[in-house]
Amino acid sequence: MKKIVALLAGVLLAVPLAQAQSETGTSAGAQAMSMARSGAISAGRTTSQTETVTVTDYKSGKEIVVVEEDEKWWSVNASTGWDSLYMFRGVNVLGNGNGLYWLGADVGISPWENGTFVAGVWYGVGSYYNGANTQARYGELDVFAEYTHTFGNLALTAGWIYYWYPTTSQAQNEIFFGAAYDIALGPVTVTPNTTYYYNVGPELGTSGGIVNGGSSYWILGLDVNVPVAYDGAVALEPYTQFGVNFGFNNNNFGATRFNGGNNWQTGVALPIQFTSWFGISPYIAYSYQWQQLAAGAGTGTGATAINTFWAGVSANFSF
Repeated sequence: MKKIVALLAGVLLAVPLAQAQSETGTSAGAQAMSMARSGAISAGRTTSQTETVTVTDYKSGKEIVVVEEDEKWWSVNASTGWDSLYMFRGVNVLGNGNGLYWLGADVGISPWENGTFVAGVWYGVGSYYNGANTQARYGELDVFAEYTHTFGNLALTAGWIYYWYPTTSQAQNEIFFGAAYDIALGPVTVTPNTTYYYNVGPELGTSGGIVNGGSSYWILGLDVNVPVAYDGAVALEPYTQFGVNFGFNNNNFGATRFNGGNNWQTGVALPIQFTSWFGISPYIAYSYQWQQLAAGAGTGTGATAINTFWAGVSANFSF
């Protein structure tokens, strides 16, 4: 770790600047998990803490302080949030306006340059009404592992997600592959991205199975980051994505397995990074689907609305 400090006063001036200029961002793997959940853009995670700060002497106008910190080879992240609806691949899972509260945590290591392994857990709780209109509790525990490698502005990710539903003793395994490419347009970053998920069982109809066998799901997305204040510590992050279904979701109120376009989704988040280790991200989102997707699979709650609006907020702690 290199630190060159010329004046104590310069260091004191550098502290708030260092916080404002900490590099934070969402990895391709985190994007994949985000899409696998509600599609909301979460507060940025700090995967590295490379900071270069130059402070100019207010009298002489000369640069007197440079602070450089080597990249971190590890990261620890914890997050929590609330979504007004649980939207999963175009489907209103809980139906009837029921929201979802969730907690998440992950650990990342970078054993070599441009490569990062991340493993973590996510747990969500909510409620839904079944066909008899009696309230039932909903729980979901996800475990995931992934590897991301960057080639300049290109990030490629491969990973695995295990979904377990303790209230029904059902489960699902997926592997996924993602790619994202950052395009800098002045201060604005535009990121085309894509993620493909493949179900590896157990199959629907077998013990513990909840998803159609051999099914998969493909997302094509575009994320934009627009810094609006404090050197990017406050930003606008609009996004849009199109989902393509390969037998994963059923249409006609859950009666028919289908292939083809699933839904179009868009939204905007307002990530606010208060410090290098804490940020929040409120968001609003909209989904349009035309396939009569069933809501609350297995709960008798009817169909997902053609036009669905929802909102939420997340808080992220990065160390």
